[in-house]
Amino acid sequence: MRPYPDRALGRAAALLLLTLLPACDMPSGTGGREVRFTLELATAAAPGRPAGSFTTSTGWDVTLESAVIALGPVYLYENPPHLVARGPAGGLWDALVPPAHAHTGSEHFDGGEVKGEWLGQVALDALASGVRLGHIPGTAGGVRSLSVGLYPPRTSIAGDAGRLEGHHAYVVGVATRGEFEIPFEGGLDIEAEGNKREVAGIPLMAELDDGVSVTIELHLEAWFDEAHFDRLTEKSARGRFLINRSTQAGAAWFIGARGAAAFSAKGSRAAEQGKSL
Repeated sequence: MRPYPDRALGRAAALLLLTLLPACDMPSGTGGREVRFTLELATAAAPGRPAGSFTTSTGWDVTLESAVIALGPVYLYENPPHLVARGPAGGLWDALVPPAHAHTGSEHFDGGEVKGEWLGQVALDALASGVRLGHIPGTAGGVRSLSVGLYPPRTSIAGDAGRLEGHHAYVVGVATRGEFEIPFEGGLDIEAEGNKREVAGIPLMAELDDGVSVTIELHLEAWFDEAHFDRLTEKSARGRFLINRSTQAGAAWFIGARGAAAFSAKGSRAAEQGKSL
């Protein structure tokens, strides 16, 4: 009888771990070196359509005439999003390596080391060309995820904050479906509860170094993908149907703006494509 197999299992696990490690994202020899990279914000357009024009899963063709959102701060992390980290091999890895504990402040989920951060805030015109936030200090090495803050506009916010009308985001547009044509407008507000004002775990595959550009893309189609515009009843002072949290469209916006499909990110060599703040 072998009542204590832990030692044998431990040796087997250690051997398996050593076999797996070369395939993992281990720190390179450049780790710890300070670099400066470019951070940009842009809007991803639906294929064949301009930014702000899309069709929702509820069958509405939406054209946004104005779309502004307060974004920032931004944190870049060394680890991939939680769901990616716990993919098909996640259970095996968890059996070999103890799970990370939750951290306060900028160390979210199991994001690990913060490789770069931009602590500002900008009122992004989501229908305009991209905005370059500047040359950001960071630490050389792999970045596998990032987070974006969705906070109320601060007094120090860059850009045209007046277009937010005191909200976290504000839109004006028209939704059509069959015989219906719904002109609408409204603001998005996110309560300070838990991590609701942060979209975390946005996937990113990039190697931070001097001259690298990281672009965060906003996907406006995610905002109203589940919206039913024909359920709007109240009108604004400008005669448009009003979207707020008490409406179905407002609830859909609240969920969509913070969902996994609302942002994407990519890394490349720096390019002259966005205007600087």
